Amino acid sequence: MNIRVALLEKLHGSTSAQLKDIIQDGINSKEETILPGLGVLFEEYYVQLNEHQKESLLSTLSSLLA
Repeated sequence: MNIRVALLEKLHGSTSAQLKDIIQDGINSKEETILPGLGVLFEEYYVQLNEHQKESLLSTLSSLLA
């Protein structure tokens, strides 16, 4: 089983409050081991966006890196 499938199976059925806690705990821990999991969540989110939403997200991310 790959990391994407394992993570998505583990998080399946999570509430928004549970996801918020998981993400916040990962950010607060400063551990790099959380990054692949956050990347999988980001990927799932990104692929479901339409082109306008993707452009808006990319613009926001770009401004954070300026």
